[in-house]
Amino acid sequence: MGVEPVGPDPVTRPDPPYPASMRLRHLGYVGQNLSLGLTTGRTLRLANLAKEERLTAAIAANLADLEAILTWNVAHDIRFFRIASSLIPFASHPDFPIDWRERFAAPLERIAAYVTEHDLRLSMHPGQYTVLNAVKPQVVENALAELEYHAHVLDAVAGEAGTITLHVGGAYGDRDAAKERAAQAAKRLSQRVLSHLTLEHDDTIFDLDDTLEVADALNVPVVFDIHHQRCHHRRPTWRDDLPELLGRARTTWGARVPKAHVSSARAPGDRAHADHIHDADLDLALEILADVGGDEPIDLMLEAKAKEAAVLRQQARLASL
Repeated sequence: MGVEPVGPDPVTRPDPPYPASMRLRHLGYVGQNLSLGLTTGRTLRLANLAKEERLTAAIAANLADLEAILTWNVAHDIRFFRIASSLIPFASHPDFPIDWRERFAAPLERIAAYVTEHDLRLSMHPGQYTVLNAVKPQVVENALAELEYHAHVLDAVAGEAGTITLHVGGAYGDRDAAKERAAQAAKRLSQRVLSHLTLEHDDTIFDLDDTLEVADALNVPVVFDIHHQRCHHRRPTWRDDLPELLGRARTTWGARVPKAHVSSARAPGDRAHADHIHDADLDLALEILADVGGDEPIDLMLEAKAKEAAVLRQQARLASL
């Protein structure tokens, strides 16, 4: 069973044959900088949401840390960073008490100017409770509000290049019906959200084929995750038909620079991420992407527990090759 398109295609997608290969542009990392001891993900208990002083202190600290992290990143030639979803804690909650965009306009404008000046790329990745295809209506309502919040953050600091990465959601015993629900819920997303939204296949439920199908219906790009592909695929081996699948994923980005995720298993057969990216895993990812075509850029998010140290290690290694 297929899913019907949500609306007009916001990007220009080339027809097959697909563009041939991709070259590495930026390596990025997630959420916090361990070298500085800084994070963009401070939060507070929901019970304390009405305590405005605590809330504004958490937001101010997150934004100050984001500024400091981006400055450190530029000094270390890191141009890609994922902001934690709790940058503005509980911002999508109906009881959120302040206009955060007005209250924190000054730091948001400073960050946006710095991002533009240094041509940085920022992304966000809503958590496991943002489920667009949920069966319970309230869960869907919460997901819609959460995605709207993420889009407002990226509009404020990242511009058009900022991306929201979302999983398709749950299967609920019927994967085809679940894909249909995702497409139906997407009809309620604002153009603001759709302009930032990307879909990523996961490691247990919706594989790359499924995600490409839903992304085509939503007219949004697909983020390829090599670790998820190795964990979950419908073909005899994880590399079967991969060039064709990656070619399709590449076309979903149109003229925009694609991004992909690279991580290493903590142990053989483990889905959890290791502290660092194994050299062989990054080399394999680059080899596979190079097989998809010519000389087009791609950005890789390194999902590693060592955060910026994992990027610095790989930057130094690649520079020495």
